[in-house]
Amino acid sequence: MNWSYFIVVFFICLPGIMFMYRSEKIHIKENDVTDSQRLTAHFLTAILFSLIGAYVVPRISIGDQLDISQILLFGVGLGVISSIGHLALYYKYLVPKITKSDYIEIETHYVNTGILSRVFYGGILEEVMFRWGLLSLFIWLFQLLSIGKVISVIAAIFVSSILFALVHLPAIKLIASEPKPAMYVYTSIGNIWVGLFAGVAFIQGGLLAAILVHMLFHLMWWPIQSRKSSKSRQTLHTTN
Repeated sequence: MNWSYFIVVFFICLPGIMFMYRSEKIHIKENDVTDSQRLTAHFLTAILFSLIGAYVVPRISIGDQLDISQILLFGVGLGVISSIGHLALYYKYLVPKITKSDYIEIETHYVNTGILSRVFYGGILEEVMFRWGLLSLFIWLFQLLSIGKVISVIAAIFVSSILFALVHLPAIKLIASEPKPAMYVYTSIGNIWVGLFAGVAFIQGGLLAAILVHMLFHLMWWPIQSRKSSKSRQTLHTTN
């Protein structure tokens, strides 16, 4: 166990936890889950996956690189490509297949979550979970089974990306009052897409590169999303 890794990775999760907690406290009203329980769940998640990575990463010698050129090359490069692909999927596939009210519900969810929660919770904590924790764990387990390094890495990237997509599916019922099949297709493909790019970035540039990919996903989308969402709200208000 590399305790230095654990401490550093856990502490970089804290801003995201705080931003998400503040967002949930304002916008989520559930009688069966208290604010303190949600906060505890976030902390336990950060602790668990920080620990998994701190134990596994030194054993596979992947994910702990600090080469700035590699971090920028793969983090920014793959982040931009990933974001462009996602924007095409969202605006060219999903939006035309849902109603205007569906679209407003989805956009309202993103507004309520807030860009800081999306960038710091999604960009950091989710990468700690799925790349630092799970992707590394799968590589290690596959190698314990005497599977070759290249196959282990490729398989781990795909498995962790699929899991990344699956955990986002239940949120559709919370976001949309009438979930549509296209929403499930978009969520599955979109998150696998981002997961694959973040996974490759993690392998090539380490955790910071994967974080950059995920952060750019939100940062590139946000100004476009804000402009298009505002226009849609104005149109809906006018027609009503």
